[in-house]
Amino acid sequence: MGRIIAAAFATFCLAACGALPDAEPDALPLAEDTSGARAISGDRFTLEIEGEVADVRLAGIRAPRSGPSAELALARLQALLDEAGGNLVLTPAGPGRNRYGALLVTATRGDGSTLQEILVGEGLAAVDSHGDNTAHTARLLVLEEEARLAGLGAWGLRDLLVHSTDPNALAPWLDSVQIVEGRVISTGQARDGRIYLNFGTDWRTDFTVQVMRRDQRRFEAQGIDLRALEGAVVRVRGWMYAENGPMISLNHPEALELVDAPEAARLPGR
Repeated sequence: MGRIIAAAFATFCLAACGALPDAEPDALPLAEDTSGARAISGDRFTLEIEGEVADVRLAGIRAPRSGPSAELALARLQALLDEAGGNLVLTPAGPGRNRYGALLVTATRGDGSTLQEILVGEGLAAVDSHGDNTAHTARLLVLEEEARLAGLGAWGLRDLLVHSTDPNALAPWLDSVQIVEGRVISTGQARDGRIYLNFGTDWRTDFTVQVMRRDQRRFEAQGIDLRALEGAVVRVRGWMYAENGPMISLNHPEALELVDAPEAARLPGR
């Protein structure tokens, strides 16, 4: 039978349940059998754990929420769960639970492949990168690009998109997780230390990326000089909201991909 790795899950479950810190980790078995899992979307399923139905989320990916691809992803996840039967290992990811209380997991089959890799590789989910869960992001990004370039699944049906930086075109997608690609026109730094990547000539209305000062060390550790990205074509992903035009805030380097190296700005008359 597939087993959730109880020792790893115990840390966040003990905290959530208010158990004593010196409790034995393996004294909290969470599931013996994963064969009863039922998909409720392309990246979520339910599973009975200790007599209660738990909401489980596949960490690091996001399936389409609407359009024909949403149903395709749901059906494919259910098929994968059925194929795995009890031979599915769930390990905790990131903080262990999301803000809605769902368990965040990496789901691994007996052959070593993960459900995340399969769904992204088939174009039925996009990478949903978070700073507290980046162990598999690089691999998933490669699979996502291959699926996108091949027009597989939701990419071909255009239920998953990489947007341009046109602020008018981005407006309908505000207050949601999106992927945006374009050339950095300029960079700047505010008095409080935050760095801005500007994708237009009017920062009051154009698409912008910001990185708070507290998060910049993570980029520096990966050898990314944010101020040197002027002229570069980049692809960013995250929650897009309205602040002087559409904006995405990045807090970890895996959410930024360098598509094309910086080019020198061509100034008028030169």
